[in-house]
Amino acid sequence: MPARQRQPVTAARRRMIRTTFIVGTAAVAAAIAIAVIHWSTATPPAPPLVRQPAAPTSGKMMGSATARVTIEVFSDFLCSHCADFTVQVEPAIIADYVKPGTARLVYRHFPVIAPLSVTAAAASECAADQQQFWAYHDELFARVTRGALRTAGDLDATARKVGLDQAKFTECLRGSAARDRVETDRSDGERRGVRGTPTSFINGEPVAGAQPIEVFRGAIETALKR
Repeated sequence: MPARQRQPVTAARRRMIRTTFIVGTAAVAAAIAIAVIHWSTATPPAPPLVRQPAAPTSGKMMGSATARVTIEVFSDFLCSHCADFTVQVEPAIIADYVKPGTARLVYRHFPVIAPLSVTAAAASECAADQQQFWAYHDELFARVTRGALRTAGDLDATARKVGLDQAKFTECLRGSAARDRVETDRSDGERRGVRGTPTSFINGEPVAGAQPIEVFRGAIETALKR
């Protein structure tokens, strides 16, 4: 069989080969770009808690506004660990640091457990409008420890127990202003990396979870040395 003669490469064929190469290269580059974009836009891991100077613009405060240490606690009224913190740790913080004027305690809303969490947070804001936030706060967490905070009716019962004007409380709870304040806290918590409750910030330094009082004492004393 005679050997096959190689056909000369015409200008048209060279153009076709060059076009095929360019298109193929572009397709590969596009595939790589899509992969990079997909990787870069994938859900990132939770960011670390943000350390920032303590200058809360919302929330309920106990203690001197000029105290050297600010303790912010992001909390959910339906959270059992938050109730543990309130019952077991918070009284010592108040007695040892807040009452002497060393620290101020700021409650921040971070309702994440259930829809009732938002309603309870708004109810506490309505109590704050009547200068009864901390009494309402204490009673709600006392209910959590005995499993007695389950419905909106329990929020009304708590309002009656702490002596709120029921008509004003109900009107407030039906409006949007209290819920707007709750959402402001929650948004700030999300921006600062809060993912669960309770999460505290001591002069901006985070303390995650319902830690024992010794952990808070150490963090407070460290803040006082700075």
